Amino acid sequence: MPSKSKTDRRKALRRAAEQGTRNAEEARMPISRADLKRLFDHLEAALASGCDHTLRFTRQFLASRQLPEAIITPWLSEYGGFCDCEVLANVEERWGN
Repeated sequence: MPSKSKTDRRKALRRAAEQGTRNAEEARMPISRADLKRLFDHLEAALASGCDHTLRFTRQFLASRQLPEAIITPWLSEYGGFCDCEVLANVEERWGN
């Protein structure tokens, strides 16, 4: 059984690796954190009437802000955002904080 110091060191190394991964993912985000938060807020209001399982409201938001849909929508799908409700559920879970 490893000693407490070895266990703590492994945990620290794992946290550092996870943070490095997160930093790399964040560096390649095609949308600012502020605009992403606004997208989540927009979707929360727009989805009060339900989701039609498309990116209709996401695309409307991106167009209204003149953000590059062709780059952002594939990025959203990488995090499970294949429709508006999935953007709100899956992408916000990863990037909403």
